[in-house]
Amino acid sequence: EKIPALNASASKDKNGAVHLSLVNLDPKNALTLETALPGVSWKTVTGRVLTSASVSDYNTFDKPNTIKLAAFAGAKKRGDKLAVTLPAKSVVVLELK
Repeated sequence: EKIPALNASASKDKNGAVHLSLVNLDPKNALTLETALPGVSWKTVTGRVLTSASVSDYNTFDKPNTIKLAAFAGAKKRGDKLAVTLPAKSVVVLELK
């Protein structure tokens, strides 16, 4: 059985910002997507990404920053749609305001 490359979840906070969590499970290939967000009014998107050079990487007390959060610039507003390019083997969290 084939596992889908994309997992996603969304939530809305008390201030109206929408938070999207996007996971690219493909260990070798980036994933580009474009989606409409019906009922969501937003002007800006910011994000953070968690990824590493290898799917077998992990943090230790001696090497606590092998895997770390970084700013993410791979999401853009394209008309009324959200366009995102997820790096291979990554977790991306976006905030739409």
